[in-house]
Amino acid sequence: MDEAWEQEFAGRDRMPERRDRMPGRRDRTPEPRDRLPGHGDRPADGSPAHSEGVTQVHEPGTLPVDPRTPDRHRCWELLPADTRTKATEKAGRSLMWWARVYSDGVPFAVVLGDRGLCRVEPVYRAGRAQEHRGERARVEPGSLHTRPFDARPPQPGGGPAAPGRPGSPVERLVLNPPEAQGVLGHFPLDVQDFLQRPFLPDRRVVTAEWYYEETVEPAHTALLVMLCLSSDRHVTAVEGRRTLDRGATPDRARWHALTCHRARLVPR
Repeated sequence: MDEAWEQEFAGRDRMPERRDRMPGRRDRTPEPRDRLPGHGDRPADGSPAHSEGVTQVHEPGTLPVDPRTPDRHRCWELLPADTRTKATEKAGRSLMWWARVYSDGVPFAVVLGDRGLCRVEPVYRAGRAQEHRGERARVEPGSLHTRPFDARPPQPGGGPAAPGRPGSPVERLVLNPPEAQGVLGHFPLDVQDFLQRPFLPDRRVVTAEWYYEETVEPAHTALLVMLCLSSDRHVTAVEGRRTLDRGATPDRARWHALTCHRARLVPR
């Protein structure tokens, strides 16, 4: 295990080609990433190039829940102890994390920290998981920005509109897998904009990963949801908790906490 981590983390880190995602579809292969941008693709201060467009507004999709699936804490404990230690060490101060299992019961994990975006995946040989391997995309020092969002209940007439000037073109991203649009659509519009905007200048496919837990109460459902978007140069993420009254539509959900992160990634 130590040898696998040393090999992956020595010198240039790379983003992994994931075998699967939970709870998204399981039969998709990540699309190839486009070229890395040159130094001229962003301002001298290192911030993403500004876009005057309006980011695409996504509609909430279904969030199916399988009660037989163990939660993230139980899945995390299924990983080897040395793997968990390495993942948290390489990620740095933890900002957001989850672990899930594939259909064969083998665990995998995602950890976003102030030093990097880490993923732990099983290595399959002859159709069986033999070990776990970790990979990291390094966070560019000083680029991490964390922002809480207003979690008050929506007011009559809807919440705030996504930022952008009237008449500006709609900027659309290609999210992989496409089901991520439905997950992103559950968040308020200003959160959707915060998560999407850093990727607009690059025009590359954005990898999406997410996790959620739902608790059903007699009068409402409680949801913990986390979403991470990443490319070769940027990562954004959100963690939120909300309640939704029985029979109400997702746009009437009450968010109790919304925290977003975004950072630049070191080119590989």
